[in-house]
Formats: sequence, C-alpha cells, structure tokens
Amino acid sequence: MNDLKELSIYDWIVDNDIRTEVGLPLDFRDHRFMFDIYNDLTPIQALMKAAQITASTCFSLKVPWVVKNIGMDAIYTLPTETDRNSFVGGKINRMIAQNPVLQKWTKDKDSVEQKQIGENLIHYRGTWTSKAAIMVPSDLNVYDEIDASKQSVIEQYATRLQHSKYRWEWYLSHPSAEGFGIHKVYEKSDQKHWFIECSHCGKWQYLDWPASIDLERQIYQCKSCGDEIYDKDRRNGRWVRKYDREISGYWIPLLICPWVSAKEIIGYYNEKSEEYFYNKVLGLPFTGKGNKLTKNHLLKNLTSEIITPTDKDRMIIGVDTGLKIDYVMGGVKGLSFHGECEDYTELDKHMKEWPKAIAIVDGGGDLIGSRKFQRRWPGRVFICYLTGNKTGTDEPNWNEDEKQVTVDRNKYIQIVVDEFIDGDILLQGTEDDWYEYWLDWNNLTRIKVVDETTGEFKGHKWIRSGRDHKALATVFWKVGMTKFGKGEGKIFTGESDMFPTSAPILANNTILHEATRKLVLPEKDQDNDWRS
Repeated sequence: MNDLKELSIYDWIVDNDIRTEVGLPLDFRDHRFMFDIYNDLTPIQALMKAAQITASTCFSLKVPWVVKNIGMDAIYTLPTETDRNSFVGGKINRMIAQNPVLQKWTKDKDSVEQKQIGENLIHYRGTWTSKAAIMVPSDLNVYDEIDASKQSVIEQYATRLQHSKYRWEWYLSHPSAEGFGIHKVYEKSDQKHWFIECSHCGKWQYLDWPASIDLERQIYQCKSCGDEIYDKDRRNGRWVRKYDREISGYWIPLLICPWVSAKEIIGYYNEKSEEYFYNKVLGLPFTGKGNKLTKNHLLKNLTSEIITPTDKDRMIIGVDTGLKIDYVMGGVKGLSFHGECEDYTELDKHMKEWPKAIAIVDGGGDLIGSRKFQRRWPGRVFICYLTGNKTGTDEPNWNEDEKQVTVDRNKYIQIVVDEFIDGDILLQGTEDDWYEYWLDWNNLTRIKVVDETTGEFKGHKWIRSGRDHKALATVFWKVGMTKFGKGEGKIFTGESDMFPTSAPILANNTILHEATRKLVLPEKDQDNDWRS
C-alpha cells in the first residue's frame, strides 16, 4: 500500500484532466472549500451540508480513487434503491464515460449495484429494503443522505467493517433535526467552519444567518465593521476547526458558496418553508415544535416542589425492559425520579412500599421476567404493547381480563413530547438529576414518511438513533396515567412511608437506590472567534 501522506487526489485530477458527468473540468476556483475535503483521508468524516454544493461529485471521484490507491472494498449507501439507481446511472456511469482513466479502472464487473476498481469492489446499495444490508465485508462505508436513510440498516452496514483493519466511515447529508443523523456525528467531530477575512477591517469570521447578511442592502456583511463581504472574500477562506478531535467534520452552508448571492439567500428565506431554509440552505438542523424533545424543552419542566404522590394519589411506574430494566415513577403532577436495575428486585420493593402503585411494563422486551413480575403482583401490573395505529384513535386499548394494553407507539411518543414542550409534565429535581434521562429522549426524532415510489407524504414516524429506554418508560407511564392517574380503576389499600411528603428527594436519588450516576456533561460552547 502507498504511504497515505504521498497520495494526492488533486494531482490525479490534474494529471488525468478529470471531468464532471457533463464533461466540464472540475472547478476549484468557486469551490475552494471543497479542496481540503477531496484530500481529506481521515477515517471518520462528517459533512453537514446544504443542498447542491457538489459533494456528490466529490465522493463520486474520491471513493473510487481511495478504493484503487489504498486497496479497499467499499459500501456506498443512499436512502432507497431508486436513489441508488439515479445516483449510479445519472452520476457515476456518466462520470466514468467522461474519464478514460475511470473506464480503465471499471472494465470488469460494472453494474448499477457493483463496480470493480482494480482488485477491489464498491457496492452501491439502498437502505429501505429487507435485503439492503448485504453480507459482504467492507473497509470503507459511505453513508450518503444518512438522515433520509433507514437507521437500523445503517447500523447493520456498520457491522460489515468489523473484520477490516481500516474501518473507515464517511457521513454526508443535509441535516434534519438536532441530535439525529449527520448532526449527531458532526457534533462529535472537530466542527470545522469556513473562515473568511473581511477586506475592509481584516476581521476573520465565519458566515451565519442572519448576522452575515444585510436584509436591506441585500449583501453579505462583515459582522465586525458592517462593510460588504465580497465574493472574493468568501472564495478565499480557510477551514478552522473548533475542537481537537479525531472525527473530521465540515459545516457547509450555501452562505460560503461564491455563486450564491445574498439576494438569493433572502429569497429562499422568504419563499421556502423554515424547515427547508434551515436544512437545505443553511445546512443546519431544524427542530420544529413536536419533532424533537430538546434539552431546553425538557429542562423547563424542572421543579423544586415535592411532587411525589401522597396517599391521595397513585404512583404509576413505567417500565421498559431489555438487557437492563429502565423505569420512571410519578403521579398526577409529573415524574419524581427515574432509575435502572438489573432485575425486578428493585421494582418488587417499590410495589411493596407503594401498595396503590400500578406498573405498566413493556411487552416486547423481556418476555419471561415481565410475566413473572405480573404474576407476583396480580391486578397491579399491565403488559403494554406498542404498535402501529390500527384503531384510528389515540386512546389505549385496555384488556382488563388479560391485564394488557395496546397503544399506538408514534401517537403516544408524540403526546408525551407535546406535553413536555407545553410544560405539562413536571420533573422533580435538578438538571443533573435528569441529564441522563434527556439523553435517551435526544435519540428520538420525528421524521416524515414518504412513499418510496411516488414521494407522496404518508405521515410521521418516530425513529431512534441510540438507546431510548427511559423515553419509552415514560410513554408506558403516560399510558398508565390515562387510566389510573386520577384514581380510576381498582383502588388498593395500604400506606406508604418510603417517601414521606416532608422529605425532599435527594439530587442523586439516594433514597431510591444507593448507586450514584456518573454524568458526562457536554462541552461548553465557545465564543465565535475561536481558532484552531
């Protein structure tokens, strides 16, 4: 294998007069911000970008070049097979036809699904079919438009790297929501911004909305002196990283593209939806109300008031099962605390100490332990199944005889998120008490569902990009609240002294269990004038 330091895709482009799919020379004059990206061989990369910034051209060339010169097998994913066919047929094949060197490289095994580059292969695949995650090894995975891809299949593709000595993963997409897809990876990266120098005052800065655009003059403006930022200033910038991290990340808004005027940006702002403007013009995640439970939304529900149920109210326990048991407990005012445990001993303790407590337990996780738990507490444990909407109603379907309940997963996640956003579910304690809880919610994002063939909007769906157990435990708690939260259902007798109303709940929940939680707090934001 050649020394990576000696490899230069730029030299290869110049030496072979590489052309685009329409036969034009590659333009680095207006695309100087792409130069470093072409040459970046960092194993893990993230391009959080606006639409139409020529990223697809870059990776159409960069991936075959890496496969040929380093000797890798690669998997290149797009959301659907239709996307894959359009990309390979309309981009890759036409690029090969314009460049003799690529024709020479791909003379064998050249199809829509697979290209042989020398002794190695590139597999082009979609993510929304049952056979998408092919069982072939890979050294490099490229996830194009990852936010529109099926996340569970992306995870399957990642397993194809397990036996590789490289294990490279490159992510590129315009973002959708905070903490999801490309934004989630970019947040872990060095977060490079394109800095430009003002011709008037010499101030180095990156462009953002709306500070870098004068809406009245319809020009780009310096955030320091207010004078005009010229196209040559935007063209001759440099990438500056915010953090010293191993993942190489680039934020590419249309603001840095010299061919896009300030007037055009303003036009997009006035004519397009807010979601379109943020995602495809600014290259930033957009969190409309109800699409994400943000940290700010959650924390506004914090209260120092003691809201643990008393004898007059019932304690509801929401339980999500799996490798561990995650649960939340609370009453009519909101949640008192959350916890996790290895088995049901801790839950048995709570059921004993709270004789009126009702537990709503996940029906799709631990099939054996949850049923034994239900038998130990007859009449007080309901098994909950999260399904698609089969009844056309938001109401849970209760089966009193079987002590089961069925509820629409997407609708009830939405109900809980909306109530948090509206401040209707109080959280007893401090930010530190609920930070790990929020991390589970941060892995849930509501996306649009469209028909793969027609593109017709079919509705919304909540998908996860990591563990979501405490979030689902809250959904089970909310289901229980609809029936038992205000004294409905069978009333059980008994007193509880586990949480006397005069005693505050300690910040680390030591009243609940002795183990303390280790918190990993996010890095603080830095000023905008940071440098590498």
